[in-house]
Amino acid sequence: MVDPPKPGSGPRRIWSDSKGALWVSLWRAGGLGRYDPATKSWKVYPMPKSTTGTYSVYVDDKDRVWATDWPANAIQRFDPTTETYETFVSDKKGANMRQMLGRPGEAWAAESGTNRLTVVRD
Repeated sequence: MVDPPKPGSGPRRIWSDSKGALWVSLWRAGGLGRYDPATKSWKVYPMPKSTTGTYSVYVDDKDRVWATDWPANAIQRFDPTTETYETFVSDKKGANMRQMLGRPGEAWAAESGTNRLTVVRD
């Protein structure tokens, strides 16, 4: 059992990167958590626009971390090398983005509030 980086942060989804680090969406903390199993340590990366509502996470083939940001109505792409986010806002209000998945060159998210899928392509 691994405790979350902060009590009450609401970890929801998990994905590993190519180096074995575990990335977790922090629903109540509004950010991403990175757990390093080798050092048994956490690092938290707050979302740029939200203090809550990071629903899901997906790590692509380039080790970029994608997350759905419920309050921002957006997908956030996090670059662990530069520790910066890029925001992709839905063109529909109330998208309520949930689960993510992808394949090389594409990140997909389900918009439960609009009953559609959205994709960000490189």
